[in-house]
Amino acid sequence: MTLNPKLTIGIPVYNGELFIKKAIESILAQTFTDFELIISDNSSTDSTPKICQDFLNKDNRIQIFTQKKNIGIHRNFNFLLSQAKGEYFAWAAVDDHLDDDFMEKNLKVLESNSSIVSSVGKIIPYGVDSLNIDSKLIDTSIFPKFLKNFIKHGRHKKMIDAGPVSGDINSKIRTFFKITKSLGRWYGVHRTEQLRQCIIKKPFINVEVSVFLNLLRLGDFHEESSTNLYEFDEGISSRGIINMAKYSDHNLFEILFPFYPFTKWVIQNFGIKTYFRNFDILFKMNLGGEFALVVDIFIKFYNKIKHNS
Repeated sequence: MTLNPKLTIGIPVYNGELFIKKAIESILAQTFTDFELIISDNSSTDSTPKICQDFLNKDNRIQIFTQKKNIGIHRNFNFLLSQAKGEYFAWAAVDDHLDDDFMEKNLKVLESNSSIVSSVGKIIPYGVDSLNIDSKLIDTSIFPKFLKNFIKHGRHKKMIDAGPVSGDINSKIRTFFKITKSLGRWYGVHRTEQLRQCIIKKPFINVEVSVFLNLLRLGDFHEESSTNLYEFDEGISSRGIINMAKYSDHNLFEILFPFYPFTKWVIQNFGIKTYFRNFDILFKMNLGGEFALVVDIFIKFYNKIKHNS
């Protein structure tokens, strides 16, 4: 275990046996080496604990926390940040991997410019077809053939969403709303203490956007396009808006109107003027939530009918 690392990298995981070996190898291969890797196993029931233990036995920079019961996705992410010792912090998704110089290049940006609080590389989506595993093992939404390519194309466009954000707070919020669709920036490198000030305890859909809206008050965002983050295109967010609402502890009303809690948060924390300045984007976001809900319901009925036929 590293006592005073410059960087903390945190992997939250639940039943990640298909991906976690590659994710950890990607981190251990980084050209920047002064880091601790902390893993929070959210009460996995597969071989994830054994895989992590094998790596722990080989590298003293790794520390594993095992949750006695599943504490939920959002709380697991927050837990990792609370345990970080490094001046800088990065979450790493269990199904993503990085260029070897990802941490080094993003850290160099943060070290050289104190006004920047978050830096991330270029986000490159990748699919299950590039993996040597059976796609049936992936827990994701099953789309009809006529919808699958349309959904995947739209998802890829949303995933490439990390750009630079600077200026006065109103222009930063506007810019961030425009470029943020799936928030790959979540997996960039951030200043630990500033990020801790921005954490929100209660989960809701788009809570990650809220965290980074808070962070924009403290500084600017950078995109380091010379290094890449490879993001899996069938991760947790691909399991449908209804599942995402349930993961986020939404009540029935909030399941029916999935972006209502986020919109309410924006008004409460940034004011009604910010809401109206960005009304077009927020309206489109809420409308998209209703469309996603209809698609989700359709897919559930379609798959049920197909299964019974």
